[in-house]
Amino acid sequence: MSSNRHLDEFAKNDNWIAFGKALSAAMDDPTAYGCSDPSQLLALVAQIRGVDPSSLRNPLAAVNWMKKNAPEAFEEENHKLAMTGVLTLSQISILSSDLAETLAPKFFGGELSRSDLQAALRDVEVSQGGRGVAAHERIKRRSEFEDQVLQFLERNPEVLELGVNVQVVRSRRDTLVPCDFTVMQDGEAVAAIECKSHRNKRHRRFLVETLAMASLQTKELQRAIVVVPQTWGTSTEELSLLTQELHLSGVRIAVFGGDEESGDQFRMLETKLGRD
Repeated sequence: MSSNRHLDEFAKNDNWIAFGKALSAAMDDPTAYGCSDPSQLLALVAQIRGVDPSSLRNPLAAVNWMKKNAPEAFEEENHKLAMTGVLTLSQISILSSDLAETLAPKFFGGELSRSDLQAALRDVEVSQGGRGVAAHERIKRRSEFEDQVLQFLERNPEVLELGVNVQVVRSRRDTLVPCDFTVMQDGEAVAAIECKSHRNKRHRRFLVETLAMASLQTKELQRAIVVVPQTWGTSTEELSLLTQELHLSGVRIAVFGGDEESGDQFRMLETKLGRD
């Protein structure tokens, strides 16, 4: 039957946004596909895709949220967008529409990752009574810090001590081990840069997790630079010491936020590593 052929065509679409849009439209008129109701349509589509029918609710929910709250992304159908990120945004919007409205453009623009949104969701869940103010401020501070670091490094790439012909650019979010910025040298990616913004709690586990991610980044780019604000105080020295104790030869720590006039706004800390 031609109706089943059309059903088969959209059911096998690998672009989850295009698939979700087609599925949503099909559920509005299941008889056009030889189905008596939406439930039968879902069952047939799930059978074609080899999944449980309940899992199809996710792309439906994600595209419906995008249609209402992010129409441009809805129309673009960028398959590289993480569906789980959109679903997290929809959860955030239930608790704080203002926060979701602030975060959505940054997520769809590639500035925020799924983990960023998940952290924001946890924060807003904790601070429900405050309508997500704490989460909003935390994301805002992080974004501002990243922007300041990037602007400085774009003007002064030599402070990275990686030689000449160096350029710092925002990283793609679809890489295996994502990072905030990538250092390019003569057109080749040579180092990852990860920014860690101002935070009150900087316990040992958090510092180790930060270095663990940086170590993973060195598997792809050989070198990784963790940039922390001057407000980290003694945690900066502890982070540097952990780098030495864990023999992370490809990881370096940098401090941002000193006196710009004195030329001390960005400092690469010295590393003294023993044998690996």
